[in-house]
Amino acid sequence: MSGTAPCPLTVVVPAFNEEALLAGTVLGLREALTALGLAAEIVIVNDGSRDGTGAIADGLAARDAALTVCHQPNQGLGGALRTGFGRARGEYVLTWPADMPATRADLAPFVAKLGAADVLVGVRARRAGYNPLMRFNSWLYPHLVIALFGLRLRDVNWIQVYRTALIRRVTLTQRGIPMLVETLVRLRDLGAKFAEVPCEMQPRAAGIASASRLKIMWRTLRGLLQFWWQWRRDRPQTPAAHG
Repeated sequence: MSGTAPCPLTVVVPAFNEEALLAGTVLGLREALTALGLAAEIVIVNDGSRDGTGAIADGLAARDAALTVCHQPNQGLGGALRTGFGRARGEYVLTWPADMPATRADLAPFVAKLGAADVLVGVRARRAGYNPLMRFNSWLYPHLVIALFGLRLRDVNWIQVYRTALIRRVTLTQRGIPMLVETLVRLRDLGAKFAEVPCEMQPRAAGIASASRLKIMWRTLRGLLQFWWQWRRDRPQTPAAHG
């Protein structure tokens, strides 16, 4: 891969069994990026889907020269994002869920802040479609992250933008949702400058969010604690402030 970035932004879309929503999400992303006047590539990572996700992704790529598709065995969210980061050619890389609609208004806050910091962290004003347990977890999780890692961010599981050169210096170990926290903590420890970006969250158009399942909640907590234990052993002597 060339060291020269041909565009300012790469959008990575990890997708696992998202045949019902992937096309709408990606077409919405492209329309929003075009409306914002931003030259950007989109990278879809088909993470071992067992439905029609792969074929849909290939069809989208056939109609969009700035869209590429990576097919791989299932490696979880962490593995899918690692693959996407490795393929990114933009100066910055933005992560976007395959099951989430995208509009110009959703992307505009992040595009406006490009270049203002090494890491942009989306902060949702509300949790569209969340049940009471999910809302409680969304309140608790950032507090756990503060207690365990000293990383004071209001939202750690939503849209994030990273400087590509920095994210490639990070070795990520988590497969699932805790990978997003691992990314932020490791970038903080590298001295990255952070900025929080207020943004909205659109409700899913179909299906049920995996984060609503008790099994996924437990797996997320277990992964977070595993990472904390590993980080405690390996952490730097004086972690840099995240700014």
